[in-house]
Amino acid sequence: MNDLLGLTVPTGYHWLLDRALIGYEPFTQLQPWHYLPQEQCFWASDRWPGVTDKRLLAYAKRQDCDDLACFIVTEKDEVDGVALIHGWTGNGFELGEEFPDIWAWLKHVVDDIADWVNAGEL
Repeated sequence: MNDLLGLTVPTGYHWLLDRALIGYEPFTQLQPWHYLPQEQCFWASDRWPGVTDKRLLAYAKRQDCDDLACFIVTEKDEVDGVALIHGWTGNGFELGEEFPDIWAWLKHVVDDIADWVNAGEL
């Protein structure tokens, strides 16, 4: 299975799952981040239209806030990076940092883990 809501996702998405390096529930492997179960994944750009011209598919959530990781999807339905958004704001969401691929996002996640641990959020 290489797709999510009909979109072919990067190999790294499934590689992390296959090796149990990330889970679908809060308080799992990459806390404070976790993947959204497929039935909870959604097109942020459809849920909150007009915020950006980017097509964004939410696939992961930070458990302690409304931050979401989204695949940036081209018009040809290809993943072209990852965007962090802060959802459920007055405008729908705020667009944050962008990463060239899932591996760059994962490096950001590791920094979030370090902050989480150092803040005593265990």
